[in-house]
Amino acid sequence: MPTRFVTFLMATAFFEQVTTSLIRVTTTYRAVELDLSVVWLGIITAAFAMLPIGLAVPVGRFIDRGNDARTAWIGGILQVIACAGFVLWQSLTALLVFTALLGTAHLMLVISQQVLCTRVGGIGSMERMLGNYMLANAVGQGVGPYIVGWTGGDASIPPTQLLFWIGLGASALSCLSALMLRSPGTPTPPVEGSKPMPVRDILRLPGITILFVMSIVTVSAQDLVVVYLPLLGAERAMAVDAVGLLLTVRAVASMLARLAFARLNDWLGNRPLMILSTYAGAISYVALAAPLPFALMSVAIAVAGFALGVAVTVSIAALLSLASAEARGTANSLRMMGNRVGQFTIPVVAGLVAAAAGAASIFFILGLTLVAAAAAAQRRGRT
Repeated sequence: MPTRFVTFLMATAFFEQVTTSLIRVTTTYRAVELDLSVVWLGIITAAFAMLPIGLAVPVGRFIDRGNDARTAWIGGILQVIACAGFVLWQSLTALLVFTALLGTAHLMLVISQQVLCTRVGGIGSMERMLGNYMLANAVGQGVGPYIVGWTGGDASIPPTQLLFWIGLGASALSCLSALMLRSPGTPTPPVEGSKPMPVRDILRLPGITILFVMSIVTVSAQDLVVVYLPLLGAERAMAVDAVGLLLTVRAVASMLARLAFARLNDWLGNRPLMILSTYAGAISYVALAAPLPFALMSVAIAVAGFALGVAVTVSIAALLSLASAEARGTANSLRMMGNRVGQFTIPVVAGLVAAAAGAASIFFILGLTLVAAAAAAQRRGRT
C-alpha cells in the first residue's frame, strides 16, 4: 500500500471523526444550555441528515466519474466552515444550519474515503485498507468524547465554546490531510457517451436490499448514542466526565471490533456475523434503558460498541464487494442516503417519545429497531 496515501487517509479519517463526535456531543450540551426541549434536540439531530438525503446520489455520481479525492477535499473544507459557524454563532438557528452543513461534510468525506480504500491494488488490499480506515474512525470516535469529558470534569455542562474551538482545530487538521489525498489507483474513465449504471439496477443487485436495511439501522443506532447518551446522563445527574468515559469505552470496544472483524468473518461468515452482532447490539441498548449502576452501563455500552462496530463494518465491506467498480460511489451513496433517512426519522420520532417518557425510552426504541432488522435479515436468509 502506498505509505503516503495510507498516512493521509488515516489522518483525515481520524481527525474527521474526532471533529464529528466532539461537535455532536457538544451540540447536545449547547441545546441544554439554551434550554431547548428534547423535541428540538431531536430536530437538531435530524438536521445532520437533511441535506445529505438529497445530495447523496449526486455525490456518488461525482465520485464515480473519478473525483474521489476531490470529494474529500470539498468535504474537508465544508467541515471547517461548519465548525467555524458553531464558534461564531450561539442560537437555535445556528445549531440547525451548521449541523446540516456538518452532516453534508461528513457524507462527502466518508463516501470518498471508503471508495478510495477500494483503489488500492492487490489481493485482499481493499479489506485490509477498509479495516485500517474503520480502525482510525473508531479511535477518532473515542478521542472526541474523551476531550469533552476531560474539559468538563465533574460539571454537569462542559465549556461548550471551548469545545467548539477545539472542534474547529481538529477540522482544520482533517481538511489539511484531505487536501493531501490523491487516488492511489487510476479510475477507469467512462466510455464516451455511456451512461452511469441506473439506480434501479443497483437496487436490484442480489442481496443489496437487506444490506441497505441493516446499514440504516445499525449506523443510526451507533450514531445516535453519541447524541442521546449525554442527555440520558443529564437526566440521571451524571457528571460530564462519566458520560465521556462511557462514550470512550464504546469507541474502544468499536476499535477492538474492527481488529477482530476479519477473524470473526472467517469464522462465522458474513450474514450470520451481521445478524448475531445486530442482536447483541439490541440487547445492550435495551439494557442501557434500564436504571443500571455505572459499572453495568459500562459493560452494556462496551457490548454495544463491539457488536455494532462489527455489524457496520460487515455491511460496508459486503456492499463495496457487491457493487462494480464504476458504481461503487453511487451504491455507497445510496447506503449513506438510507442511513441519513434513518438518522432523520428516528431522532424525530424518538424525541417525541422522549418528551413524554424520558431519554431512556430512546435506547429502548433503538433496541427494538435493531431486533426487527436482525429478524428480517434472518428470515431473508432462510428464503
